[in-house]
Amino acid sequence: MSVDCSTSRKVGDRLIVTQARSQVQSFFDELKNGTLNYRTIASLGGQIAQEYRGRCILELLQNAHDALADVEHDDPKQISFVLSTSPEPVLLVGNSGHPFRFEDFKGICQLGQSPKDPNKSVGNKGLGFRSVLEVSTCPEIWSTTPTGSDTSFVFRFDPSVANQVATAAQTLEKQGLNVRSPFDPEILLVDWSPEQLNQYRECLSATNLNIAYEAKKFLSPYLFPLTIEGVLLEVEKLLSAGHSTVIRLQLDGGRGGTSEEAVQSVKDQLQELDARSMLFLSHLETLVINIDGERRILERVVDSDDELSGCQQTCQQRLLIGSSGPTLEDDTIRQFQVWTRIIGGDENPDQAEYISTVVKHLPNRWPEVRQVTVGVAVEEASEPEGGVFVIFLPTEMTTGTGAHINAPFYGSLDRRQINFDDNPYNEMLLESVLDLCLGVVTELVSEELEDWRARAIIDLLSSIGNVGGKDWRFMDRLHDRALERDNSLENQALVLCDDGWHVPGEARIMPDLDDNLIGAGRWREHAEFAVVSAALDGRQDAVEKLLIKLDGLPSPTHCEWLRTIEQVARNVQARKIDVTWDDFFNSLIAVLPHSLRSEPRGGCPDPLATTKFLPTQDGCLLSVSDPTKLFFQPVRGVDDTADLVGEVPNSLKLRVAFLHPDIRMQEGPQRRNTAVQKFLDERFARGFRREDILRDVVIPSVPSLPVPHGSPEADLCSELFAWTMKLLGNEELETSLTLIKQLPVACHGGWLAMSNTTFGPGWPNKLGDLIWSLADELPEDEAIQLRKTALLPPDDLRWGTFVEDRDELFIRM
Repeated sequence: MSVDCSTSRKVGDRLIVTQARSQVQSFFDELKNGTLNYRTIASLGGQIAQEYRGRCILELLQNAHDALADVEHDDPKQISFVLSTSPEPVLLVGNSGHPFRFEDFKGICQLGQSPKDPNKSVGNKGLGFRSVLEVSTCPEIWSTTPTGSDTSFVFRFDPSVANQVATAAQTLEKQGLNVRSPFDPEILLVDWSPEQLNQYRECLSATNLNIAYEAKKFLSPYLFPLTIEGVLLEVEKLLSAGHSTVIRLQLDGGRGGTSEEAVQSVKDQLQELDARSMLFLSHLETLVINIDGERRILERVVDSDDELSGCQQTCQQRLLIGSSGPTLEDDTIRQFQVWTRIIGGDENPDQAEYISTVVKHLPNRWPEVRQVTVGVAVEEASEPEGGVFVIFLPTEMTTGTGAHINAPFYGSLDRRQINFDDNPYNEMLLESVLDLCLGVVTELVSEELEDWRARAIIDLLSSIGNVGGKDWRFMDRLHDRALERDNSLENQALVLCDDGWHVPGEARIMPDLDDNLIGAGRWREHAEFAVVSAALDGRQDAVEKLLIKLDGLPSPTHCEWLRTIEQVARNVQARKIDVTWDDFFNSLIAVLPHSLRSEPRGGCPDPLATTKFLPTQDGCLLSVSDPTKLFFQPVRGVDDTADLVGEVPNSLKLRVAFLHPDIRMQEGPQRRNTAVQKFLDERFARGFRREDILRDVVIPSVPSLPVPHGSPEADLCSELFAWTMKLLGNEELETSLTLIKQLPVACHGGWLAMSNTTFGPGWPNKLGDLIWSLADELPEDEAIQLRKTALLPPDDLRWGTFVEDRDELFIRM
């Protein structure tokens, strides 16, 4: 395409001149009539420019996007921003859509008079173009000839026009009706009668107006389009590349800034354009951003487009938005799922009528709205960016979720904020979005299991922050809306777990296990609860808040943990999990929540007391509540009885056990206690102390004495005595003496407590042989009793299991 310099442009130039001339006449008519409405327009124009500060790029993008609506199939659907900072800073904005029509031209030359259909276009207030005045005082529009038209519009605005009008006003006052228009010397400035001229002069005199000051101070130059001569090479280059309209802005700083400030503002705004900026610009396919020759290109591709079953007028699109640029970091492809729904329109007259009811109080062309499209989008990413509300282009108002919500909301003038408090139209749109989200979630869980679906549900439903910084959450509104629809979210299987979809009340978040010795996968595999899928790891905060909102528990309960610990321990025992017991306990300490890892205080029961996860030396699993007392292994090389842990007699195996030798109790050259030892010590296992074993294991096992030889109880006494001798080893006996005296020993009259016995024959150096002589001198009853309490000789087989140097114990006593 190129600017037609012949017939169509001449036709356009005549219309441009006519528009400017008619605006001048309107100005003088107001002066004549004393109405001064131009002051109001000038004041509004200044306010608008200030309100739109920092938004000119988005407004230009919106206007360009509207021009792409309903273009031919072969249109490239492209928008280009070209910023050149030298030799003078200039911004060019081109689009390949429909060229300027006469109504577009008229709309841009008036304030708040957009010709756009509010049922179809993003912008319809007729104010957004004024945003460019922040960076440029002299905007230019270069447009080609529309199909089927004989007119092309190429025009500009220039603040100096106010000086021309001021001069013409002064000349009119002094010289009369023969003054020519500054825009067309062949036409009179005003089409007045002499009487009207007198009225004009009288009004100026009565109001004491300085006509030149009025024109320069209050007359908006952006009501007066001016023609442009010739063609600029930089503009022609864009037009020849397929653009139909180019807006050219000399970045002179606008009304109140410097050129440098304008350039920086434009750069900042251009750099903020990203994939999210294009999400809901359905007419756009290619966005080119060129800053001093460095091109960044965003391409919007619809990868799939389907209607949702059971969802009237709802469609789902998978969007790929690719970015390429001068560095490798610029080359990305972001994937989004976008759902849209049409509300109202001819096919839904009831909805259309309701829309008309809630928009009738709005200004401009809003009361014409009968059909709206609402949409919601989530990114297929492991960790989403925070969602924002979108009025086709992003606002500054966050949704508090991972979803972007789009609708033609009635926003603030600059569309940065949306008021939901007292605007029935916005409330209607919000309710429509809520219904869309709930319908989409139902659809997602009914399809095949895919990670992106699980992430999308969390992004749609869960709030991780307030809406727009205000104290309400989108999640709360969704929850209430679902209840209104008798479709409680609590009862829906919304959360993807390792074994499929679960209702929120069943799902649990597995703690971070990345550095775990057993590994996250095996803990998850053997968990006795529904573990939230690892696909949602990047959304853990959102999942947690959703579970809490829907009466779930993010963390496993104590009972669930206890069952899981037992399950993992059994699999370690069976070698289905191939780790050492030391690895198991280190892993367990890392996994357990603090409430289970720490020993209860204040006499509270230990929730781990009944859990069978404590491995013994022979591989059995015990709990603290079992009758078996569990002890740490004696330290080999330090304690002379270290070998006895493998020789626990059968009669004691239900009463005493030692931790599995794989468990390391000490580490480092200083032999510091390990974390596992500290975890187990006293709470689950005791240190190896002979006195404790004697008091808590051996002595309680002693049968009621005396015990006759040859009885089963005699075998038990023999085992107890033999094992105790090994247990005591070379230990000093003073602290254990009271307990030792309760041990059963073999006597001529059976097994008796050691404290009730004496040495008999066969015990060298113990005067045992004298016992019989003493007995012979006693009465018969006393003699019999004395002989019964005499110890059997050390080599007597009735002692049972041979223990080398069994008499050593008695000698040490």
